[in-house]
Amino acid sequence: MLSVVILFIILTGELDEQPVLMPVPEHDEATEQLIGHRVVLSIDDGHRSVYEKVYPLLKKYNMTATLAIIVNSLFNDNAGYLRRGRGYYINYEEIKEMVDSCNVEIASHSLSHPWLTRLDSARLWQEVYRSRLILESLFGIPVLTFVYPYGAMDARVRRFVERAGYRLGRAVRPGAVNLWVDPYRLPVFELRQGTGLEAVKNHIRNHKISSILLHRVVEKPAVFTEWSVDDLAALLAWLDRCGLKTVTLSEIYYEWRQQVINRIILEWRDGRGVFSPESLLQDIHIDATRAFQPR
Repeated sequence: MLSVVILFIILTGELDEQPVLMPVPEHDEATEQLIGHRVVLSIDDGHRSVYEKVYPLLKKYNMTATLAIIVNSLFNDNAGYLRRGRGYYINYEEIKEMVDSCNVEIASHSLSHPWLTRLDSARLWQEVYRSRLILESLFGIPVLTFVYPYGAMDARVRRFVERAGYRLGRAVRPGAVNLWVDPYRLPVFELRQGTGLEAVKNHIRNHKISSILLHRVVEKPAVFTEWSVDDLAALLAWLDRCGLKTVTLSEIYYEWRQQVINRIILEWRDGRGVFSPESLLQDIHIDATRAFQPR
């Protein structure tokens, strides 16, 4: 009887509710070129605008980011680079909310944001290793990425970062992201006061993996490290229309690691005809890939 009533309502058009049309990604030629692309929002320092301006946009478009934290900023340290004072940086509760809500990745930006290349080995180790221990203890998640303060690093600094247990090191230099070449010198496309929205879109179109660096996001950029919140909103809206979601640097690492594992499996099968599942449990070092590593 109930089915008869429902059929009568449908045939007589007495349903008040209209069908819900779900938005679909744009499907033009330009969008087709973005299939398989990865976009990382890499945010340095933890300025207050991250919580006030960026976080609402991440929630709106269901996106994420990699957030590089200066550890001492969480403890109201006003020395050196942190002299801007209390309230300039986001706090623990705000970061934890972003982690829980948007799966934001926590990266280390050292303890105090010094020029790492100028430090002696003891102080360098503290800045690199201890910062990771504190962040992992505070947030209860692995910290895989280290972001070099000022982008300053050399072979010694990169060696310390690797030995401290990080899987990635992110620099401040242009280039194509390629973990097969060197995962401890990852480049970025830095957004500065004069960077136009179309330039960012072109970078994303031309690179399979785009790491986009942000510092402060404000209404009206006044200094070179600031970018417009309106442009960021337009960028995320464009990505959403194209069917792209941002990912974190750690997600890029795990995708690459899976490629390494797949390559090892193929080499064992093709080269020796024998494969040991136990080898998957062994740590994979970049040198095992035999990839070229530039100086």
